[in-house]
Amino acid sequence: MPQHARSIDLSPGSATAALSERTEAEAIADFALGLDLAAVPPAVVELAKEHLLDAMGIALASSTWDFGRAVLHGVRELGEGSHATAIGSGARLPPASAALVNGVLAHGLDFDDTHIGAIYHASAHAMAACLAAGEANHVSGRELLSAFIVALEVGCGIAMVGAGAFHERGFHPTAVCGAFACAAGAGRLAGANRQALVWALGLCGSQAAGILEQNGSWIKRFGPGWAAHSALSAVALGRAGFIGPATVLEGSRGLYATHLQTIPKADAGPSHALGATWLTPGIALKPYPCCHYIHAFADAALELRDQFAPQDVERVECLLKLSLHKGVAEPRDRRIRPRTAYEALFSVPFVVALALVRGRVDLAAFHNEPLDAPDLMAMTERTFVLDDPRSDYPRHFPGEVIVYLRDGRTLRCRKSASYGSPDLPMSRDAVVAKFIANAARAIDKARATRLAECVLRVEDAISLDEIMELCRRTPS
Repeated sequence: MPQHARSIDLSPGSATAALSERTEAEAIADFALGLDLAAVPPAVVELAKEHLLDAMGIALASSTWDFGRAVLHGVRELGEGSHATAIGSGARLPPASAALVNGVLAHGLDFDDTHIGAIYHASAHAMAACLAAGEANHVSGRELLSAFIVALEVGCGIAMVGAGAFHERGFHPTAVCGAFACAAGAGRLAGANRQALVWALGLCGSQAAGILEQNGSWIKRFGPGWAAHSALSAVALGRAGFIGPATVLEGSRGLYATHLQTIPKADAGPSHALGATWLTPGIALKPYPCCHYIHAFADAALELRDQFAPQDVERVECLLKLSLHKGVAEPRDRRIRPRTAYEALFSVPFVVALALVRGRVDLAAFHNEPLDAPDLMAMTERTFVLDDPRSDYPRHFPGEVIVYLRDGRTLRCRKSASYGSPDLPMSRDAVVAKFIANAARAIDKARATRLAECVLRVEDAISLDEIMELCRRTPS
């Protein structure tokens, strides 16, 4: 098991740090460069392939959206190159630019996975960085998969230290922690040696960025793309000999000190159990294209809806941990009447109304149909979000829906965990069905089916050529 970098005395006023044999960055580099796919539990390998497939399907769907076209147009001004592929368009770009595009696409619909314990989207940027670095370095499918697992494990580990705390301070952990994850995976694929990868991880400290101030913008979509882009830049510089700080995570002015105002002790740091305790099984896939905090409410509302007609509803109450209200329940006027699809998918009242009135929570409901349909608005106005004193967040993302009917009946459904989470995982068939539905927005079904087959057997591929060719949008 890798040794942890520092043992920190967190008693008041203490600034003492006892260095152990390796820093965090050194331990992460050792894990990244030394991982043998044969030593990874088979269940973890299979899950990783499903998460890779899921992220690629979302990226294909997003390539047809306005933000997908905008990011592709924007990166063309950053320079020319042809070593990597933008998913959907098939445009040939410099690796860092392709990573930026694909990271934005994979997170753009907020349909990508979440590590529940870390509250961290794990796969979007990892897929983007590893595909770009993998293409540029002509790696096999087995090497791609190994690097992708490295990125998943490293990113989840770094984010776990600040689970919930990053959000409370206004940071998006996916963007902040994702840069280090991507550097670990991409550095392996680029052939970085230990020292170069340590420096690259250190350089990520000045590039890891992501705030949660959105105000109708696309900034949250940008974060995973920038994490992948900055990681490839850091790896290139590290390999060129540009020195980065080895104490980037645990140093007195490192990531944890600056972003969380606390530094983890030895048994709580990200490198402590790398390769011994696997975090990939804790990553939840999304059956619904909305904020993961809301999924249990969608499950509960869908279970209740067949017991009454929408017009019979007097009032709906949704129980959610109070600290999460500002993200998906407040301000109330914006949650019950969202102005954009992105506001709608971060609204408990809107998602519950969709489930109760439409009986489905899918991309079409958010992006292809009116958000202000009278029947939906009638339900959102009767839906209220209250505190949930029983919530065990962030261990799980529970949800409870209580429906008060005009005939005096009260119906209640509580979900301690949502469908798609480790407690209630999606089947392989369900994962593939989601992928096909997403991918079919950009490529034909036969092409999507073949792509799914290739990704789910990626370890057998001698190159990434067929996979990336299949990611090219079907000509209209």
